[in-house]
Amino acid sequence: MLTRIIRITGITLCAALLLGATLSQCQSITTNGIGPDGPVFVTSVAVEDANGVLTSIFSPGQTIQFVVSVRNRSSSSQTLSFDTSQKSNIVVLDSGTATEVWTWSLGQSFSQNTSSLTIAAGQTQTFTVTWDQTDDSGQAVASGDYEVIGGLTCSNTTSSSTTSTTTTSSASTTCMPTGIPSSDQLAPSVYISTLVPFTIQ
Repeated sequence: MLTRIIRITGITLCAALLLGATLSQCQSITTNGIGPDGPVFVTSVAVEDANGVLTSIFSPGQTIQFVVSVRNRSSSSQTLSFDTSQKSNIVVLDSGTATEVWTWSLGQSFSQNTSSLTIAAGQTQTFTVTWDQTDDSGQAVASGDYEVIGGLTCSNTTSSSTTSTTTTSSASTTCMPTGIPSSDQLAPSVYISTLVPFTIQ
């Protein structure tokens, strides 16, 4: 009788451990870049001068440098998919509005083949773009207050290179648009930075 109780207890414990392992594996799946430990990525944009010095005030015509940084804060490599060779985009807006002034991707040429980007655990991927203070029409912008937003133009597939699991979700709605964003695409996410203000005097 005692042997039977020990055997049943052992079987129950093994089942619980297996179930726990299965649940743990399921929890490793990310949805819209959010995993069991919170956001998988942290995306930010820095505004710099031509020498790479952080600043928020520029003279008219001065070269402005935007640096999008995407950090993988998870403990495993993460692979993101893209519909084209374009990996990121940066947009300048009139401060406090959804009025687009300049979009980096306009006029750029990208291969229409799908591509991917793998970021190792704890690593940061950066994308740097310079702006000459001209709008989409090539005209010099006026002095005033502006904001910049940037991020990854990923498609809706996110996977971890350490597992065979791939999750298809609505992640595309939380990624940076490949072109000019609509007002509802200006919200920050794990793939999109917050709006960062700067001034042209």
